[in-house]
Amino acid sequence: MHFLPILLLFFSAQALATEKPLVFVSVLPQLAIIKGVAGDFVQIETMVGKGFNPATYQPSPKQIARLSEAALYVRAGMPFEQSWLPRFTSVNPSMRVLDMRKGLDLLPAHDHHGHHGDPHVWTDPLLVKHHARHLKDALSELYPAEKLRFEKNYRQLITRLDELNRELEAVLAPLKGHSFLVYHPAWSYFAQRYGLHQIAVEQDGKEPNPRTLAQLIESARKAKIHTILVQPQHSSATAKVLANAIGAQLLEMDPLDPDFFSALRKLAAVLARQAS
Repeated sequence: MHFLPILLLFFSAQALATEKPLVFVSVLPQLAIIKGVAGDFVQIETMVGKGFNPATYQPSPKQIARLSEAALYVRAGMPFEQSWLPRFTSVNPSMRVLDMRKGLDLLPAHDHHGHHGDPHVWTDPLLVKHHARHLKDALSELYPAEKLRFEKNYRQLITRLDELNRELEAVLAPLKGHSFLVYHPAWSYFAQRYGLHQIAVEQDGKEPNPRTLAQLIESARKAKIHTILVQPQHSSATAKVLANAIGAQLLEMDPLDPDFFSALRKLAAVLARQAS
């Protein structure tokens, strides 16, 4: 009988010893970056899950409680974080916060939070390289004994990002100067990197008025656009009206896909087919 408490104590100590450090991220595309640098050394939890809108997201009490155990929060600069970040740090003052936009020249965000800059930096592989270096440094400071692990993983991630960039350049080189139509302007960095022009239905976080809609129809016709990209976090009602007016199809393309490598390859392929 006396062995049971001792046995339970032993297994509790073992669980504590093997528990991985907790890292929180804002949105799903950040998962691949954290995993790329940290490997299986950390456990990762995402604040905004699949299908939720980062502009209107409200963290759950369970997530707030989990944040009290986190070693690192990697901020993407999403709208919900402006009001919630002070709460996050108040429940865990020792938690380190890393902004994935650190050191980057941000494009303006075309929504009602525009003064904070466009957060969708993972749509440009070369900007991800810049962030990965800051992430590797932050993790190395938190866990110096794992520095070599992080360095090795980081170099492998950089190789993958360079390969992705070369692939996208090859596919998109013939499309330089071409326009593509989206509902929500989430692909600005992608467009800038590969010499494309993104036309957005939504402007400043609002639906277009009749005059703006007429201008969009004219622009889309001039650009010979036959596809409108929509995303699951936003209503596609206005995009359907526009699609009917110009004879275009709607295609769901999620900028918050956890596998941003595949998402960017898919987008490039769609644009190449549209231009052919």
